[in-house]
Amino acid sequence: MSLPILSCLSKGMFTYIFGIYTLIYVAFLAWLERGAFAICKAEKAKPEPDSQQAISIIIAAKNELPHLPHLLYSLAALRYPDSCYEVIIVNDHSSDGSAEYLFTQSIVPNLRVIDFTWTQVGLVGKKAAIQQGINAARYNILAFTDADCLVPPNWLKEINRSMTEETDYLLAYSVMQRTPTGSAFRLKNFERGVYYALAAAGLHYRIPFTSSACNMVYRKSVFEASSGFDGIGHLLSGDDDLLLMKMMPNIRKAAFNPSLRMQVCSIDGTDAAKHHQTNIRRASKFLLHPWWLQLTSALIFVYFCLFYWGLFSAVFVKPNSILVLSLIMKTHTEFSFCIHHFRRIGQAKLGALYPVQILLFPAQFIFYALRGTLGRYSWK
Repeated sequence: MSLPILSCLSKGMFTYIFGIYTLIYVAFLAWLERGAFAICKAEKAKPEPDSQQAISIIIAAKNELPHLPHLLYSLAALRYPDSCYEVIIVNDHSSDGSAEYLFTQSIVPNLRVIDFTWTQVGLVGKKAAIQQGINAARYNILAFTDADCLVPPNWLKEINRSMTEETDYLLAYSVMQRTPTGSAFRLKNFERGVYYALAAAGLHYRIPFTSSACNMVYRKSVFEASSGFDGIGHLLSGDDDLLLMKMMPNIRKAAFNPSLRMQVCSIDGTDAAKHHQTNIRRASKFLLHPWWLQLTSALIFVYFCLFYWGLFSAVFVKPNSILVLSLIMKTHTEFSFCIHHFRRIGQAKLGALYPVQILLFPAQFIFYALRGTLGRYSWK
């Protein structure tokens, strides 16, 4: 068989494979959209409660002195009865004067500072600090954010509304800004919004894909019933997604709150090297995920590789109808999925970044999927 014929067969085979993968990918996005829509609709239907539940806010801080003043001012502005919440900040072996600064602050009502300077058997990294906060918490509802975040004034009011009697877990969106007054119109927030849509759908279907510790709430009783960090305590990360996967069998009902009133602002700065290491750390957890999530990630990895082949063929080689239709279906479904979720979380303007992300997002996914398998990264 001549080389031109082999080349045509090869091209035709890959075209059909790309078409089949596209149908699967489109169906997967439609399924995710159904779940994300359902959980957000259920959340918006919840009425305002007549009473305020007691809430423990837990924050681990390691060498976060530049961010602490902004955090404390946002906590001081919370609109919630002082008698119904406490703030526990765990100073995690800081060497930048964080402990001294925190012990002199009085602007936040009910602030308790734990100067964590010892080691915790079986726990490393942030989990050890979080455990100290959970141990000290007086209340069953535990609300978590990070030291480099700003919480909105109505944060606790939204938590109180979302955490109904049968709700054990709550997740909400967090927008990333380089500075406290910086712009949220960023490629990073487009990517973040997509992962939160994935997280919302996972909570609806009770098959958690991902989570985020900077705006997360769960009950202390569920954490303890799930044996806490046992089994994952030796890992530097995973205090959010891996913990959620571990707790899910004991969670009666999970919720996702899309309201702007509950959206935390995360200050990620301008350190590109730090952002790079963060992406590696997140991707490195691939082998720790359940088999079905590993399979899903692997299929998406393969599809994104096929997408670049298909795009190259459409631009530089004469495309056929299957290839063109597959690219159109992918583009339309992706954009629809993204813009619907961005509207639900009040970030519709991020949809304008899709023409750029249609090329960048798959490339970043492929790169960090490969880089993350090496498992080496730096983290404080």
